[in-house]
Amino acid sequence: MLALFKKKTAAKGITSVVFTEEGVAIAHVQDISHEPELTFCEFVETKNPFLEPHRFSELIAKSSLQGSQALVVLPESCYQLHLVERPEVPDDELAEALRWRIKDMVTFDIDKTVIDYIELPEDSYRGLKRMVYAVVALREEVDKHVKWCQSIGLDPVIVDVPELALLNLTEDLADSEAGLAVFYLGERNSSINLLSDASLYFTRQLSYNKSASPESAGGAVLELQRSLDYYESQVGKPPCVRLMVMPLQSDDTPLMEELRQNLHLDIYSLNLNNLVTSNEHLSDELQQSVTIAAAAALRVADNTVEVKG
Repeated sequence: MLALFKKKTAAKGITSVVFTEEGVAIAHVQDISHEPELTFCEFVETKNPFLEPHRFSELIAKSSLQGSQALVVLPESCYQLHLVERPEVPDDELAEALRWRIKDMVTFDIDKTVIDYIELPEDSYRGLKRMVYAVVALREEVDKHVKWCQSIGLDPVIVDVPELALLNLTEDLADSEAGLAVFYLGERNSSINLLSDASLYFTRQLSYNKSASPESAGGAVLELQRSLDYYESQVGKPPCVRLMVMPLQSDDTPLMEELRQNLHLDIYSLNLNNLVTSNEHLSDELQQSVTIAAAAALRVADNTVEVKG
């Protein structure tokens, strides 16, 4: 799992903080009797949380989360993902080697970034070459978001990105070689994660977003189909048999209808209430804003979390 710092901690619970254009989602998962339970989940609308830390400090204090170890999920504007061949270097030199490999791919100043990576399984791309996803984040933005979380009373130990945070929810659902496609509807873009045997093999951002017009649903289908074709022809995995849409969508939306009419997959939308143990019901409306936060906080189930830096 990705982490943009390095610090080990044996955590009984973790609070996730997800920054979006519409506000901040906060969730807390506690390890209760060796079972993760979502004990707090809330979305706070704000155009600029950095101008009102006291509002969030009060929320953290009121919710008894002061001092909680925190996982910070960066907004889409602060990072980029790039698929590249793994440089032939030892693991402890890989991040720096990736810096040189991707320096002409990123739109950021490479000298002002933090770089981490997620390695793909050995059988990806038919085992002919080792591939990694390099994750490039602006160091200034990472520091800014971490310091803000500290200012409201949390103890940040991990920085993550949405595509990889979602794996905490979905990896166990992809427990066979038959592939699972996870289609997440974001504010600016959407993402597609393709998994097999509980491992990520492919991820990509799509131009479709959750505010798109009904008429553009056909474009989303085309982008998804291209990704599914690439997964079979280039990554070399068997066809995906299921497509899971997040956050929760009703069956009669234009998007869900378009997907079912054009993709020959078992298509459904994930209701967090069916997957996550929570001390309160998660409404359909709330799930639109907190799905990534809930997924990120479920990292507590790993028992030991690492933060690289």
